[in-house]
Amino acid sequence: MERYLKTLAGWLVFALILAGGLEIALRAVPEAIPLTLLKRFHHEPRLEIARKRSLWNESQMQVVERDDGGPRLRILKPHSRISYDFHREGEKGTMVMDDQGFCNPPRDRYDRDKIDIIAIGDSFTWCVVTDAGATWASQLGVLTGRPVYNLGRGGIGPYAYLQILRAYGLAKHPDYVVMNIYEGNDLRDSIRYQEHVAAARHNRVLYRDAGDRNTREIDIDALLGKGPLRDSYAVNFVLAVVDKAYEGGKNAFLRLIGGDAPEHVNFHYTLDIKGESVDFNVQNADESEVRLAHGLKAGKFDFSAFDDALRRFVAMGRQYGFEPVVSYSPSAYTGYADFVRFEDPELTELMPWFSRRQRAYLAGKAEELGYRFVDLTPAVQARARALPASELLYHPANVHFTILGNRVVAEILAHTVFNRPTTH
Repeated sequence: MERYLKTLAGWLVFALILAGGLEIALRAVPEAIPLTLLKRFHHEPRLEIARKRSLWNESQMQVVERDDGGPRLRILKPHSRISYDFHREGEKGTMVMDDQGFCNPPRDRYDRDKIDIIAIGDSFTWCVVTDAGATWASQLGVLTGRPVYNLGRGGIGPYAYLQILRAYGLAKHPDYVVMNIYEGNDLRDSIRYQEHVAAARHNRVLYRDAGDRNTREIDIDALLGKGPLRDSYAVNFVLAVVDKAYEGGKNAFLRLIGGDAPEHVNFHYTLDIKGESVDFNVQNADESEVRLAHGLKAGKFDFSAFDDALRRFVAMGRQYGFEPVVSYSPSAYTGYADFVRFEDPELTELMPWFSRRQRAYLAGKAEELGYRFVDLTPAVQARARALPASELLYHPANVHFTILGNRVVAEILAHTVFNRPTTH
């Protein structure tokens, strides 16, 4: 018995040393904690780490009041600083918000009585690894010579865009409002908005925040409570690993027995451009895009989730005297349709089908409801065919527009909506 107790004591000492080393290491280099795990931490240390890393966090957010029953909508506070460091991009820097909490350069001031062009949208309108003056919205202002303001906010969908427009844009008496629909996730966000509103009728809260994506198998906040272990980076890290592993194991078991579990998605693809190969979506992000395409193919979803947002947009245009413009930004695999090679062969037909159906639906709704629809896809594809692999329109890791991609979008809109000549 004594020998067993000594062995146990030895293992306990080893575990404590290991935990202490992990605690020291994580506190010294919090950047080493993957975001997929950090999102599962107790909210107190998660907020502390987010502040250290200049990530989006609650302390930087302000609430936009809604009148449509949607989940809580928050934007960044004025002058917030957001760091970016995308895997395998080699790009690090900081984006600084303006006096209202949006991403605009000094030339695109908010403190004007009238702003001719207002842009609304998600991260494809906001500045992701792009200087505020290089977004398509800001470049559109330069190309047209008209005052412009960018109300983009990453991680939300069309219903939230309209709430931000109502709160910040209508008072500026715009002539044009450009709602940018991104191919990848705006339909998903519209579906989630409708699900949330339907749940609220039964006094249930489906999504706490607009853009909420995170589910956890283990409620780490409740488990650690206000106890002394809640602030330990090591304890949170281990629990987050266990939580993620449990989630993966449970889903694998459900798939094995034919249960209801999300299928594993391989959304990696390569662009073979004029003899050069470029790996894209290297982080396998936006898996829900593929699941949504599968769901549409199976008849589980349809595009009608857009309808109320589009109707409201057109009605706002009539009431406040602006022209509603809906631009459609294709995903990188659609923009580079001539060069894309999916690792999962099943996506070779599925994703182009998803793109064609979505664009056709929005074009049809434009005729029905009366907004101007600008499908950026053909022009983006034409530029992609003309450019070498060294001049990409999308970032390989985060699959958002590069500065050049934003420039192309601005030129298309300037030419299509404002009759300005293109520069290429």
